[in-house]
Amino acid sequence: MGTIPPEDLLTTDHLVRYRMRQQGEHKISVRAASIANRIGYLYPVGDRWALIIRNIVVNPSGEYVDVPWDDTSYFGFAVQACNVNSKLGAFSELEYHTPAIGRNTGRLRCDDAAQVWAFRAPKAEIRAIAKTLLTPEPWLAGEA
Repeated sequence: MGTIPPEDLLTTDHLVRYRMRQQGEHKISVRAASIANRIGYLYPVGDRWALIIRNIVVNPSGEYVDVPWDDTSYFGFAVQACNVNSKLGAFSELEYHTPAIGRNTGRLRCDDAAQVWAFRAPKAEIRAIAKTLLTPEPWLAGEA
């Protein structure tokens, strides 16, 4: 949703990085088959940085029914990042979904298991934690 400048959205084989800093309303979605079960959110807090990581369970074969507003038949998205900086307010979200149950899914229940890890430290320490827990490749090109 919205138009995100290319410099604010980096995708590689091991990482999707979205800088949520634009005016307006924007959202990206990532398909379940592309998720490696860990997502993170990094932001500055004064002279330190905060890192929130969610260790999640994503079923790449599950039925994820959240869809883009402009294509309601395009299923399969398990993770979304949303940036709002408009008359609605100013906030960012990082969320994940579990597979659908009921109706034609053949499932009567879904077990959700997630862990949340939170860190606050100087930028160099946060970078080391993020590199260890989120990706083996250089995860932050330039400054965040």
